[in-house]
Amino acid sequence: MLVPKTTDVYVSIDITHPQISKDFKKIAIFTKGNKQSFKTYTYLPDLMVDFDENTSTYKAAEAIFNQDNAPEAIQVITYTDQVPAPAIQAGTSNAGTKVIDMNASQSDQPAAGVGRAAFDYFYEDWEIAILADYNKDDALALANVIDNGGYDGKGFHFMLLQFDGSNAGDASAFDDFKRTFYAYHDVDNERLDAAWAGEATYETIGKRSWKFVHDLNGITPEPLTATQVNNLERQHFLVYVQKGDHASFTDDKNAQGLYIDFVHGMDFVKATVENNLQNSLTLNGKDVFTFDAKGLSAIKESITNTLNTAGDQGIVRADSNGKYEFNVDVPDITKIHESTIEHRILEHVKFNYTASSAINEIHINGNVVA
Repeated sequence: MLVPKTTDVYVSIDITHPQISKDFKKIAIFTKGNKQSFKTYTYLPDLMVDFDENTSTYKAAEAIFNQDNAPEAIQVITYTDQVPAPAIQAGTSNAGTKVIDMNASQSDQPAAGVGRAAFDYFYEDWEIAILADYNKDDALALANVIDNGGYDGKGFHFMLLQFDGSNAGDASAFDDFKRTFYAYHDVDNERLDAAWAGEATYETIGKRSWKFVHDLNGITPEPLTATQVNNLERQHFLVYVQKGDHASFTDDKNAQGLYIDFVHGMDFVKATVENNLQNSLTLNGKDVFTFDAKGLSAIKESITNTLNTAGDQGIVRADSNGKYEFNVDVPDITKIHESTIEHRILEHVKFNYTASSAINEIHINGNVVA
């Protein structure tokens, strides 16, 4: 699902086993309404103008803002089953004025619903999606856009879903999605998904394993036996339980074996490489980015700086000497055809990195001397 974007820099990342958000921490609550819209809220009283205390949207936002390290703002994306009015009009003819939704006519853009809203606001300032009210069809449509959207069709953002005993059977339908993570929480009127995102986004991206986000305000640990928890884990549920003196999660990995911080870090790298190069192109242009060895070197330097920053944040792994494990490959100017230079489009710039990992579990064997 290709989502058009206005940019001069296109960054595509493939996952090799052993995508704009602006701060990569904004949480978007997707809620169904009468008109598609995107709105930012910084306080619950502001939200109450549009959503009263009894709505699921308010309760999700409350759970976010109730955390000790809550974000400064949240986004609410309202979707509707009605097709939004097209933004572009074609010219008039003998048949009258013909209105054409250019995006829908040129891509596989969803016609309406949550998928259309996610498509239309794909490059707005949000990273984490949650649903105000769970609906399987809506959740699947949103997961599909998140997994397959972007100008390269490789996805961006990620989604947290919350299931309970009444709908846990739906969860397996999301097992094939790389960017969807689902939790099990069977305590009435508690929004674990929202609270988790609200607290976890405080840390610098890459610095924290989401498994160890702990002691969420207003969230009760699941009172389950070890056998019950193990059964949920086998179904790829992430469960909030009491462990020692603190409540935290059983894991932060989805059915595809991907960890939240890995996906989050990948989005940071992709978007930051793109943004840094786009800003440099806009501000410096031909002064720096001439189509010669000097310009190509500037491109390589920009990407290298971004990957070093990602390394400092714990996204890129360091070797035993402390050097971050990444490579940047820019074509040799002597091997670029003259016609390519005349068209001013540089292709075949590549980079790869090894993602940093974390210790999520420890197994120790001890001996006792009698």
